[in-house]
Amino acid sequence: MAPASQQVQLTDTRAANNSAAYEEENVHAVYDVIADHFSSTRYKPWPLVATFLSTIPPGSIGADLGCGNGKYLYLRSALGEPSNNSSLITLGADRCEPLVRAAQYNFPPSENTVKHIHDVAVSDALCSNYRDAVFDYALSIATIHHFSTPERRRQSIEELIRIVKPVQKSSSLSQEPTDTPTCHAAGRFMVYVWAFEQRGGGRRLFDTHLADCQDAAAAQDKGKKMYTIDIITSSVKMN
Repeated sequence: MAPASQQVQLTDTRAANNSAAYEEENVHAVYDVIADHFSSTRYKPWPLVATFLSTIPPGSIGADLGCGNGKYLYLRSALGEPSNNSSLITLGADRCEPLVRAAQYNFPPSENTVKHIHDVAVSDALCSNYRDAVFDYALSIATIHHFSTPERRRQSIEELIRIVKPVQKSSSLSQEPTDTPTCHAAGRFMVYVWAFEQRGGGRRLFDTHLADCQDAAAAQDKGKKMYTIDIITSSVKMN
């Protein structure tokens, strides 16, 4: 018998002969139904995303493809309450219309009666309709693993590359460790995904861990683990 993680992969591949239709039924339709509950449980930004945004130079404009309820849009946002650190504008895009509606007004509680609004749109992470090389940075947080085939996941990465400005050849990144975030040049995006596989000291053997799962959905839920990648676009080559 094939290891559990391989069984999950094969199940997904067979079911996704028509990938767009498969995702429409098993991803988009589901999120449309559970959006309100899902949004109520997703309110705390993940620290690594906040750290990434802290390295973006003031005055930058970015996009979050698959923004969900917009819990990252207000980080350092110039559209919210004024502060010394409010210097970015992050546009949001997501396929789920109820989550986009929630994202539009997702700002921390304030005594100010002024209603702040994010710039958000219903859009696909494979084809966002943003212009080429228009953003200084981009986010893809817990989105790419929803695509049912490696080809579509790759396409979503290519879309991030397309909309982000290339790093200038003269730009250089310090390799010295530091306790404080360093502001880098434009042309970066962050990818955060669930994954079975892990590398290095954190590697775990999911085949044994998932052996008692009777179906792919249970295995995927039990085997969730995060990868995070901060990518400089000038160094990315899609072979």
